[in-house]
Amino acid sequence: MEAEVAAKLLVESYRAYAGLLEALGHGVDAGAVAAHLGDDEEQRARLERLLCGAGDGDVKGIAAEAAERMQELSGALLREVTQAAEEDLPGGPPCEVAAALASCEEAQRDLLADVVLLNGHRQFLRPRYMDLGELRRELKEREDGGQFALVRLVPFLREELRKRGLETSERSIRSWFDEESEAGQAPYCVRSILRGVNGEFATGLIPLEELVGQEDADAWLEEARRRLSFRSHSAMHKAIAEVSSLKYDCVHKALSGKRKAKRIQAEIKYCLDKWLEDLEEGREPAIDEDYLGVPVEQMHDLMAALERKFHTKEELYRLISRTTGIKTGSVRRYFQSNGQLKYAPLCVFRCARELATTNRLPRTRVSYLTDRRTRKVAVEMAQRAQQMLMRWRSEGEGSELEVAYRELRRALIVTIKERRHKAPVLMEQ
Repeated sequence: MEAEVAAKLLVESYRAYAGLLEALGHGVDAGAVAAHLGDDEEQRARLERLLCGAGDGDVKGIAAEAAERMQELSGALLREVTQAAEEDLPGGPPCEVAAALASCEEAQRDLLADVVLLNGHRQFLRPRYMDLGELRRELKEREDGGQFALVRLVPFLREELRKRGLETSERSIRSWFDEESEAGQAPYCVRSILRGVNGEFATGLIPLEELVGQEDADAWLEEARRRLSFRSHSAMHKAIAEVSSLKYDCVHKALSGKRKAKRIQAEIKYCLDKWLEDLEEGREPAIDEDYLGVPVEQMHDLMAALERKFHTKEELYRLISRTTGIKTGSVRRYFQSNGQLKYAPLCVFRCARELATTNRLPRTRVSYLTDRRTRKVAVEMAQRAQQMLMRWRSEGEGSELEVAYRELRRALIVTIKERRHKAPVLMEQ
């Protein structure tokens, strides 16, 4: 009887809890709620069936503690939602508050739904998404036209999503604002987060002096390129375009040529300032390594140390190729002093530097059969062993040929490993 009372109370509290969340647009994960309420796997499975309406008659072992936990969960949600709504929602039981939410504006419901994501209730919710097409349409309807300085907005959004228990890459977030990217989905809470953004991430033009100060623009940009290890100014412009809302042509036109533009997009400054600040504070700037490189002279400087550790240069090139995934022929060109290349990829330089400075010799495979005389003996012994194996198999188990075959096989292994030039006595007999 006690279990039946506890089960009834639990189900009522859960329905009130789920109803309030569903009024906010969330979906409830009954399994996650059951995992919170139950003490062991068997009880959790029984609770989940009960919450889903599939175990009305299976109330055995439903403790009053589980019902009390569900009541506390439902009461906590009700308090948090009504407090966040301030005077926009009437007091009362969850069913009345859920009904009142239906008359609220969508923006208000989304704001309250976001409040739930920022507290412990998010662990009981199913993921909620919106189509990128819908998000982009909403952005266009904003006063700012949805034009943001992505180089600043994207890290902000990533941190806000992390607060809500969502891990998303910066590359994925940038794609949400790219009209040319494929259709997809974004977390629904992005809508509410962006509604709270008002001018903090605006784009616009600023004087070039705000970027370079009183220095010559060409000298300042060259120093920035060198410090950030970009292999060229064009590569730096492409990297800026990749992490911002700007097109490459826009960045390249603003920063190239003898007569620079007097005004540039603020995003260019935001981007370079962030990378240089990371560098000064000992952090690795978030730059795609495809755009980075080092002068090939630095590769040449490593060669003396590398030659002492490798039998041949080709052996070195193959090892770097396997490590970095760059073709051996390309690696070879980065070490040549013919003036054809100015920069080498950063990953190649790092790999070569590690090989040059480590105390451990790189592991290399040298064939045991490099000597022609050893190869000739090994071929003869292998043929003899194969013949003996076939004779042994044809005569069956227990044959003396089995012993002879195994002895010959061991002799073959020793001959190869020791690079012998003559067959052992047992072979010559």
